[in-house]
Amino acid sequence: MDYDVDYQIKGECSMAAGNRILQFFPQRLRGDWERCGLEFEQIQEIRLRVNQPVKVFCGRERTLPFRYGEREMEELFRYLCHDSVYAYEEERKQGYMMVEGGHRIGITGELTTAENGRFIAKYIRYMNIRLAHEQKEIAGKIIKYLYRSRERTPLNTLIISPPGVGKTTLLRDTIRLLSNGTSGYQGCNVGVIDERGEIAGAYRGSAMLDCGERTDVITGGDKQQGISILVRTFAPRVIAMDEIGRSADAEAILHAGVSGCSILATVHGTSIKDIRNKTEMEKLLHLGLIERFIVLSMNEQMDRYFEIYDREGNRLCGRSLLRAPA
Repeated sequence: MDYDVDYQIKGECSMAAGNRILQFFPQRLRGDWERCGLEFEQIQEIRLRVNQPVKVFCGRERTLPFRYGEREMEELFRYLCHDSVYAYEEERKQGYMMVEGGHRIGITGELTTAENGRFIAKYIRYMNIRLAHEQKEIAGKIIKYLYRSRERTPLNTLIISPPGVGKTTLLRDTIRLLSNGTSGYQGCNVGVIDERGEIAGAYRGSAMLDCGERTDVITGGDKQQGISILVRTFAPRVIAMDEIGRSADAEAILHAGVSGCSILATVHGTSIKDIRNKTEMEKLLHLGLIERFIVLSMNEQMDRYFEIYDREGNRLCGRSLLRAPA
């Protein structure tokens, strides 16, 4: 690629990413972000804590030279709610809100009791803006390992990764490729249970991020409810979900497996050995339900890598760079 063209494309990408960051903030608060000299396309999280320096995470933590007081936090929250705070009461109870583009904003502060004994954030003093990054084709090198060789049907697959390495990004692209199909592999119906809205980035029920043309998305329900709905009415070949974190999640996956659906899921961890020590994973691994393990890691230079193992722990693909083709 011509260097001038390459530079222009990178500049345009950075500008688009910068505009995506600025959309979260009222006009009065945008100047600090425009002056801070960040590579916006690298930002994964923005942490806002009242009267404390703003921090961003882009593979490593960076402290910015400005902070927001109570007035700015209230102004920011009202802006995100389009000046209709009461319309977002359910989000305040849940502790997070989704915004257009598939981004998720955690909100908390002083809690008070609402109806039905649930707590609701009364004064918003802390926010965590998690930016949705869509990277297509990063699963391109991986997808061929996730099918049975003869039947060419998807295998039960678990993505293992520490936080912030990109498991949800990889999950989303794997869903897209399973749904659309690739060379030699026919596309299939995929059902996605997106509890926190981070996979499809659903906004008012519509997916903002590309999960494929044969994909149905349930947002907001838990895994047990979602699997029940999908199995009864949508006939998915694959059921995908993020972050197995409870024993109930594992039980839901067992139910899906019994129903004849293949499973694609993620879990926090650093290795297969690491997740074997997790109570919620014990039964799944003991029964041998998981047929493929994808283990993600990242070095100090923020390069991400993957390894692939079979059910018995045999390595099928050695440590390889996780990135889309140039």
